[in-house]
Amino acid sequence: MISTTRQWSRALLAAGLLLAVAGCGPKDGEAKAPSLKDQSLAPPSLWRVEVVEDSGGKTGAIDICAHPELISSFSRVEPRVNGEDCRPYGKAAKDSADEHVSRCEAGGARYGLYVTTTRKTPDDFTVRFALQPLQAAGGKVVQARRYHRLGACPAGWKAGDQGKAGGAPSSSLLTGQGPATR
Repeated sequence: MISTTRQWSRALLAAGLLLAVAGCGPKDGEAKAPSLKDQSLAPPSLWRVEVVEDSGGKTGAIDICAHPELISSFSRVEPRVNGEDCRPYGKAAKDSADEHVSRCEAGGARYGLYVTTTRKTPDDFTVRFALQPLQAAGGKVVQARRYHRLGACPAGWKAGDQGKAGGAPSSSLLTGQGPATR
């Protein structure tokens, strides 16, 4: 039993869970994302994303040039376990603009997903998420990310570009390619 618990913990932490922020459509009671026409009117803005809590010890910050649709995805989390998507199953226990509680499955194992958003302002908020194995003790992974709008995107940055905090863009969230290959 102990080795099983250790295996769960190692599997969760070794993968770093690659908890990815990904957009989901609006839920009941949430504001709808701006239409494509509205998005074309709103210029992208530069956001700093900082890891402020991590059970695996990860730290760091990146800058992202984001348009309104990408910004609306910051508070949604789609976890991956050992490179595999954790697919939702069952109905979410809670799903509001500030809290999401659901279950997902990856590699034959089930997990509880808990996501909360704490907003100082619309341009400064923290998203905290936890993924807990439901079939074994231990192995809970927790991470919190602070999102803070810095202002307009620097010259040469396009919506979706991301890079080290204060540095040049190194890749695009939208295309998955680096700046030299776009």
